[in-house]
Amino acid sequence: MTGSKKPRIRDIEVIEDKKIIKLLMEPTRAKIVFDYLVKDAMTVKQLSEVTGKNPGTILHHVQKLKDVGIVFEERTEQTQTGIVQRYYRATAREFRMGISEMVQATGDDTRKRLKSIIRSLSVYGIDVPESQIDEAMGLLTTMIERENAISSRRLIVDEDGYDKLSSSQRGDASRIMRRFALEEDAEFRGLRAKWHDFLRTHLARGAQ
Repeated sequence: MTGSKKPRIRDIEVIEDKKIIKLLMEPTRAKIVFDYLVKDAMTVKQLSEVTGKNPGTILHHVQKLKDVGIVFEERTEQTQTGIVQRYYRATAREFRMGISEMVQATGDDTRKRLKSIIRSLSVYGIDVPESQIDEAMGLLTTMIERENAISSRRLIVDEDGYDKLSSSQRGDASRIMRRFALEEDAEFRGLRAKWHDFLRTHLARGAQ
């Protein structure tokens, strides 16, 4: 077994580069990263089998992701027939997109998505009038940006111990610590309180 020195895998990474955000908006690349390579290392052949795409297409996408630093070659293994298999892995266990950067990268698509999210709250009894949609978008965006900033901080102090945990333990521990970090941040608590107050003002009586 051979392979170049692998980088340290981050717990979470917030992507703020507009070019990388656009790159990850492509469905096959998004599936490769978010559905598979954040969880484990896989070969092009394995990714081809689970996605139903031909190996040439997968290799093209993996190379694009590798070029921007989202994916790296974790190791190589030589089979009994002499074929060298290359295993690829995501550089973080979870990725988040910066909201402001997504708006800049995708324009109206992200704005429409945010508006759709806010309008869909009506099924829960929260009816935001059109005249206040922009205000709601501003509050929600600011809160998400702060959450991303806090969540992207390095929380792990024992990398070796973390790597010994099972994938389910890693996920559970990560969620607990990120929630704790958010609760400890006064700025996030203030933004969340403003957002909740806004939602309460539009909560229908029957839903209270």
